[in-house]
Amino acid sequence: MTAEKARGLRYKRPIATDMNLFTIRDELDEMREACDEIKWFESDEENLVAALDGDEDEAYEFRMAFADLCAELEQFYTDLNGAEPEYFDELFPAVKARGFGGYLGFDQYEGDYFGIEPYAYAWAEDEAQKRLMRLSKKDLLYTVGASLKICVSYLGIRYRYDCLKSAIDILRGENMERLKLCAGINAQYEIANASSHGFQYQFCDDVYRYDQLLEEVPREYWIQ
Repeated sequence: MTAEKARGLRYKRPIATDMNLFTIRDELDEMREACDEIKWFESDEENLVAALDGDEDEAYEFRMAFADLCAELEQFYTDLNGAEPEYFDELFPAVKARGFGGYLGFDQYEGDYFGIEPYAYAWAEDEAQKRLMRLSKKDLLYTVGASLKICVSYLGIRYRYDCLKSAIDILRGENMERLKLCAGINAQYEIANASSHGFQYQFCDDVYRYDQLLEEVPREYWIQ
């Protein structure tokens, strides 16, 4: 199959750009990773308040909302990997749900999904409808119900994450500063240890730089 012919047939295997299982799983992984990076703040009230400009009420509200978000993310992750409907991706083009960023189509030559031109949307919708109409009424009802459940859960979690994103980005920045500081200290320790023969010589530039880095560590880090 030539590349040109494959491009012309992309509409035969359409998915909604922003509502398909690959995109949902990808964004779910990103949200879980972001939350995992800052989970230690959840039990560290002092640092959390400091990171949020000393606003205790905002910190309390964030902790409650963040805990709920983490629980929902894990539950959704479990549910999604348990039994996702086979025809989830076809359902949204089949019901002409163009509001999820339009459609992508599978290119057999490239082996990946690419955008479909708007003039081909109607063809893509017809192809998706044909596949779904081959299902029994029972299977079709299951597909619709299970797909809507995933869609509603995903949109709800996406909304809650977006509401917390500003605070999450702030805390991720704080966390990265901590990780960079720790990495810098570890690297300088190795240098100082080698040049001072196991810290036998204290009056050494490398040891001095190591001591300086230790002095830069915020006091609250030492008690965590």
